[in-house]
Amino acid sequence: MDRFNGIPAIGLGTYPLSGAEAERCVAAALEVGIRHVDTAQMYGNEKAVGRGIALSGVPRGEVFLVTKVDPSNLGAARFAASVARSADDLGSVPDLLLIHWPPSDGDIDGPVERLLREGERGMAKHLGVSNFSPRQMRRAQQLAAGRLICNQVEFHPLLDQSKVLAAARELGMALTAYSPLARGKCMEDRVVQDIAARHRRPPSEIVLRWIIQQGVAAIPMTRKRDNAASNLRAAEFSLTADEMDAISALSSRNLRLINPAWMTNGWD
Repeated sequence: MDRFNGIPAIGLGTYPLSGAEAERCVAAALEVGIRHVDTAQMYGNEKAVGRGIALSGVPRGEVFLVTKVDPSNLGAARFAASVARSADDLGSVPDLLLIHWPPSDGDIDGPVERLLREGERGMAKHLGVSNFSPRQMRRAQQLAAGRLICNQVEFHPLLDQSKVLAAARELGMALTAYSPLARGKCMEDRVVQDIAARHRRPPSEIVLRWIIQQGVAAIPMTRKRDNAASNLRAAEFSLTADEMDAISALSSRNLRLINPAWMTNGWD
């Protein structure tokens, strides 16, 4: 499996899983070969994710575990305590700790400095951000002196994220795609379905292949063991340049699924 800045190309997203279902889905994904699991304080499932990893029997050292600091915890009074609580709930420090969303006031300096401090304290092996615009990425990476390895963003064929991807490459950061199938909407497109028919593969594998072929990791959520195994098979083939271009052309729809009010004027 390819890795981008050390991040396995295909992982498991865990929102909105919770409780026993989250444990079961995480364990099943790891059992079929997934080695990248993503969660967040905001999801309320860190304990269940940690238990799922333990239940799988896969050694913790083989799992790339990601969590994210909630917007309500970005201030100086709560940041460090929230990270310590996440590590306790997960059963170990994460491999990658992200700021989940830039603060609503747009001032990222304090949160990024606190993130760096947690890395220095050994509370995460790697550091990054999520939902940062190109402008915010540049400022964060400047503050971090190049130590941030990732920006996790909504990324799928129906949304033009070319500026974010270009900025990530410029800054030496990987992208991780959440909602990589656009909640199933990508798989309904005729272009994707026709390419899937040519390759004799499900549309989901075509979309995931389009993502990872650009050097972007993907974290689709699934409740089904067979789907987790299928997601991994996106690494087994390649799309032609013409097929990549045809899928990329779908981004003209510019369909953004996740767009909270505080970010309405924040994208650039």
